[in-house]
Amino acid sequence: MSHLLYSIYRMFISCFFVSIFFSSSIAQEATIYDRKIEYEHNLSAFKELIKHINTYFLDTTLEKIQISDYYSNEFVFYSYPAGEKKGVITSKIDYINGFNKMKTMGMSFSIDHCVYLPGLDKVSYTIDGSVRVYYGAILSANGKDIGFSGYQTIDFEKGKILAIWEWADYGGIQNQLLK
Repeated sequence: MSHLLYSIYRMFISCFFVSIFFSSSIAQEATIYDRKIEYEHNLSAFKELIKHINTYFLDTTLEKIQISDYYSNEFVFYSYPAGEKKGVITSKIDYINGFNKMKTMGMSFSIDHCVYLPGLDKVSYTIDGSVRVYYGAILSANGKDIGFSGYQTIDFEKGKILAIWEWADYGGIQNQLLK
């Protein structure tokens, strides 16, 4: 009888560990699935933002850009021009007003093409809901069209953009404007 109880005990323990393993695996898959859904939602919102920015510069009747709702109240834009090793931090209001100032100065800006990728968690390397984008844009000023490329990582919080980190050749753009 003790051999039968021992066999039942082993079978119970084995089933217990197998069920824990599978439930953990299922929970992890659900989390990854949720993060993919979150990424798709954030990507869609970011694409809409790009449409709004492009439309703003094309439509001569628009005096102020209306994109504040895409960003959280705590939004920060980080850029890395030459000579600024630690980068430059721009607040939400200054970032948005920068578009208005560009248009007031007779400049135009158009994001022409983008390659989107999901952002990754810095520890687990799994999709975390953020968006990465490689983009091509044209800045028009003083009768010159200056094409350039850039890269951004965009973090979201509750469906709104919390932070953007951008790398582009700001010095090269400035040099082209001054020619």
